[in-house]
Amino acid sequence: MRKIGKTALRAQVAAQLVDARRTQILEAATQVFAKKGFHRATIREIASVAGIADGTIYIYFKSKPDLLLGILKQLNESERRAVDLAPGLSAGGAMDVRSYFAEYVRHRLMVVDDNMRAFQAVLPDLLSNAVLRKRYLREVIEPTFRLAEPMFQQWMEAGVIRHVNVALAMRAVPALILGMMVLRMMGDTAVEQSWADLPALVTSMIFDGLGKETAK
Repeated sequence: MRKIGKTALRAQVAAQLVDARRTQILEAATQVFAKKGFHRATIREIASVAGIADGTIYIYFKSKPDLLLGILKQLNESERRAVDLAPGLSAGGAMDVRSYFAEYVRHRLMVVDDNMRAFQAVLPDLLSNAVLRKRYLREVIEPTFRLAEPMFQQWMEAGVIRHVNVALAMRAVPALILGMMVLRMMGDTAVEQSWADLPALVTSMIFDGLGKETAK
């Protein structure tokens, strides 16, 4: 086993402490945004919930919008997105791709389920604020699309999926998941009761469609 040098170890510990403090602040911000809304919430209130000084927040986040975007990046798992999509690029055949896709959808729905309160806290202000919407699209959504496009292109060229508009196809998947999330937030009982069945259904809809099977 390769030994880690003292300098590298210190850097690793420092990075872990930064991540822990950022998570602490984002969890506090989620609580305050959920209770008071983005506009009425203050940095002082967030710092109080986090148990830190007001100025400490500004070491990690420049502003309230940066806090909201930080929550959304955390929910999107932006830092691990390239790692999560890598197996899709190396999948060797139709069944591999289908299994990967189902697992990917299952994981994303699990993240949504585990963080429903956070989504509910930030979505209203995100949708109503044009500046935040543009930042979210630029900083969170578009980088994910850039990573996903080569994967969809590869699947199409390999004949795993039919020739389609790749840009639209790869947007249809998160749109479907987002729609299910919103329905669940609204209290749709069918979605609530069958949440665990959605990965298989979404995978079937994407790869098989909803047309009636015909005898060959």
